[in-house]
Amino acid sequence: MAINSISEDKFHSYPNENNPMSNVFAKEKLWFADDENNLIGAVLLDNFDKDWSYVILALDSDGKYRFIDGEVSLKTIEISTHRLQKKITDLAKKGELKENLFDFDLDDEGIEKTGIIITDINLEVKKYFKKHPEKLYELDPRKFEELIASIMEDFGFEVELTKATRDGGRDIIANIKNAVTNFLAYVECKRYSPTNKVGVSIIREVAGVHSLRMPSKSIIVTTSTFTKDAVKEASIMNDQMKLNDYYDLKAWLSKY
Repeated sequence: MAINSISEDKFHSYPNENNPMSNVFAKEKLWFADDENNLIGAVLLDNFDKDWSYVILALDSDGKYRFIDGEVSLKTIEISTHRLQKKITDLAKKGELKENLFDFDLDDEGIEKTGIIITDINLEVKKYFKKHPEKLYELDPRKFEELIASIMEDFGFEVELTKATRDGGRDIIANIKNAVTNFLAYVECKRYSPTNKVGVSIIREVAGVHSLRMPSKSIIVTTSTFTKDAVKEASIMNDQMKLNDYYDLKAWLSKY
């Protein structure tokens, strides 16, 4: 078994699901690979707190590398590097990867089960904002839309991000289809500062798109709050418009 230091380009040549939001909260600094055991890892510097972390990805059965382990809030790059290398060594010695990622067991009812839950960088982003919800204000607006789209996916929706250059009213198209119903929601995202409340004009803009395209519901999600007039205007649409503010976002993120 050999853990080799590799270049950034080599690391990203491995097929992995490194979510584009991962650079929102950390910057990769060092990269490692254990090709014998199909493991890769990176040491990262936190963009906000300036502490260190590491992530380890393992080859999954579909040929992609996915997040399997990691640690955050480490004091130095040396500590983070040492723990990454030790964790890779421990995982390889125990043979956990092949057992958990490729060899499926059956439970008492004959249903396949694995000994580990596969997550990805996307989950780590949401865990980060659960811990630091105030950092939502520092997100690029487009990255905020990507975050909300990911949360909507976790709620069971199929989601589509609309083009960044399009007119307002629907940043995300979210849909749930089953044998009983087809529920379509348009989601408008507003990454505003705490003092910049969403006003009536945004409500009317979203209402106009709603009346034209007739989704099941229009949803506005903001890192701020809504003015009294905005809440009153939205109430005219009864249950066809839902307003979600910073405190709703914190409640969503608390589930991760």
